[in-house]
Amino acid sequence: MSETNSFLKEIIKTSNDIWTKGWAERNAGNISVRLDTEELHCNFNNKSPWQKLSRQLPGIGGDYFLVSGTGKYIRNIPVDPEASLGIIEVDKSGENYRTVWGYKDGGRPTSELAAHLQAHSVRKNMTNGRDRALIHTHPANLIALTYALELDTCSLTRLLWEMHAECIVVFPEGVEFLPWMMAGSDQIADATAEAFRKRNMVVWQYHGIFATGDDLDTAFGLIDTVEKAAEIHIKVMSLGGCKQKPSIDTLRAIAANFGKVPAPDIIDRLV
Repeated sequence: MSETNSFLKEIIKTSNDIWTKGWAERNAGNISVRLDTEELHCNFNNKSPWQKLSRQLPGIGGDYFLVSGTGKYIRNIPVDPEASLGIIEVDKSGENYRTVWGYKDGGRPTSELAAHLQAHSVRKNMTNGRDRALIHTHPANLIALTYALELDTCSLTRLLWEMHAECIVVFPEGVEFLPWMMAGSDQIADATAEAFRKRNMVVWQYHGIFATGDDLDTAFGLIDTVEKAAEIHIKVMSLGGCKQKPSIDTLRAIAANFGKVPAPDIIDRLV
């Protein structure tokens, strides 16, 4: 597999951006991309045995995914892609997967594979196949908010929309907030997939964020915008608290100006 493959070039750039931002300490964070089969002009001669998925996912049956490896450092993806990444194939039934490239020296896909694949299945269906990329990272300012504040989906989204006027344009769907669950569990994978039916971002309390998009740049940009808004909130509070902020009517007007429709289940609850 050559590093000139477009999907490898994209994930190498994104992994470097994530590391530079400080969102992936040690082996934190993971990335996956559903690949266009037309991009796969290679013979896979190193196929692993089939392994059973924890949930049957017929919606992604026959699909291939580029997935970061468990225990691997995102900052090392550009150094040795074949050690830090792998391509997995899901069988036609959506019951099993196998590695067809990468994870050299005995590596495996991320421990959050269930969350990634379930999310991909949902987003493929919800977007008619447009969404292909998924990023999970640990942005510090956003995580800090989940410790400092009592949050739910509505209150977190409102805070972020109010802290940066462009937020309601960038993510009018809002941000889903999930109370703490064990990472790597089927419970959090199921909850994350369900959240992606309405949102394109999901925050895990005390842990981090998942974002999806049609490519890695889009998913990265969503996280970058949310983290900037969280940072602004923390700085505002350090200056003595918020003295003024855009009204709900102003937020609605901003969204309308850009042809965006804020999530009704959020905006209609705000007064």
